[in-house]
Amino acid sequence: MKFRMIWVGSEGDRNESALARERMGLAPGARAHLRYEQRGAEMVRREELGNGLVRFTPLANFCARIVRDIVCDGDTEYRRDFCIEAELAGQRVTFVVPAAEFSGMNWVLRQLGPQAIIYPGQQQHARAAIQSLSGPIQQERVFTHLGWTKAEPDWVYLQAGGAVGPSRTLADYQVRLPAPLQHFRTYVPADRGELVRAVRSSLRLLSVAPDRITLPLLAAVYRAPFGSVDFSLFLTGHTGTFKTALAALCQQHFGATMDASHLPANFASTANALEELAFTAKDALLVVDDFAPTGGVGDNALYAVAERLFRAAGNHQGRGRMSSQRRLSGSRSPRALILATGEEVPRGHSLRARLLIVDVKPRDVDRGVLSECQRAANEGLFAAAMGAYLVWIAARHEQLQEWLRERVAELRSRAQRDSALVHARLPTTLAELQSGWKIWLRFAIEIGAITSAEAKQLQQRFSKALQQVAANQARYHQASDPALRFLVSITDCAG
Repeated sequence: MKFRMIWVGSEGDRNESALARERMGLAPGARAHLRYEQRGAEMVRREELGNGLVRFTPLANFCARIVRDIVCDGDTEYRRDFCIEAELAGQRVTFVVPAAEFSGMNWVLRQLGPQAIIYPGQQQHARAAIQSLSGPIQQERVFTHLGWTKAEPDWVYLQAGGAVGPSRTLADYQVRLPAPLQHFRTYVPADRGELVRAVRSSLRLLSVAPDRITLPLLAAVYRAPFGSVDFSLFLTGHTGTFKTALAALCQQHFGATMDASHLPANFASTANALEELAFTAKDALLVVDDFAPTGGVGDNALYAVAERLFRAAGNHQGRGRMSSQRRLSGSRSPRALILATGEEVPRGHSLRARLLIVDVKPRDVDRGVLSECQRAANEGLFAAAMGAYLVWIAARHEQLQEWLRERVAELRSRAQRDSALVHARLPTTLAELQSGWKIWLRFAIEIGAITSAEAKQLQQRFSKALQQVAANQARYHQASDPALRFLVSITDCAG
């Protein structure tokens, strides 16, 4: 014999429910018509029970509605946020809640404080009421990174305050950036005279220090907007050699206010923070200042931060993450061209292979020219030169990217035949800089800032500077490779 047990509630509950439905004129088994309303300062559930009877059930002692549906475009991933307008005790506030957190309603106390009450058993009704009362919701697309994105049919370069397109600055693009990147803002010169002045001012940077220093730096500045590099630059020198000042001049091509006192990143930050900034600063130069080991117990942590950052940039591979829902999220590898400064170069042959090391010696920097360039950068001339360059790239973005790939492959193949290069990564690094420099020279010629003869001379200077940089790089590799140090030591003993 089989039994089935069904819970129908207590006798009192059943009778009370039946009597209530009978009094309200609601037939057995019929459903009440349900909708949500705002009554005064509260949200309520309205049930039409039949025979014209209506029951109101309070849901919360506040009112709220979604006023904007914000789609956050991070280029490789998308996130949705809701902008909510709420009123409690006569006070109206507006705030943003991630869509993933909305249905849980845990944001209510966090955003509205302890006076906000959702009545017992009404949490999901309150959530449904907010959605129902919101009506038509404006949708917005907000970009959360710097750099290029395709806006059919054009390519535009995203930056703080908008974007740069094929002809002008576009203010109607919404770009939401973390605080350290909110000063990445270039300018488009108003006329040809201002354009030429800005580009010539940027070129003046070459006179601040010897070519082996300034030419790789300026080439890196103008290679950065093309993205996808597997190396970083490391500017090293003793304190007082103006290495941070040089790095700041490079950074100010992407924003006039990012001078030596307001650089976007430094090695006091955590590895997670630097990796996130380098991911978000897509297609831009990112200065990370002041790698300065002290010989104390904290040095191991500092070296670990540097190693993680430079390896992630060199390998295009960030650290994997687990979401709060215990799901793997995509890694966020650096997408900026990193220019770091420090009094000491990070250790390790493999790590140094991912760096192009540029050393600054005492008296290398001409202080008078440095001051002149700082004034120009603070006036926005360097950022105007970059703005004009971005406009020029936007009009021919795909063709330039294709040319760059082909040119790098060709130059890398040539350089790999040179036995003087001590690591397989160096030919690619030099080829990337040389190709970026060639594109910038073409731009400068086309806008009339330099002549073809000047461009040829600059290209010759650049080739010589790269030879010096490559020789210098070999010395750093020998100093960090145990096998090479051993060969040098036995050679010295044999002599």
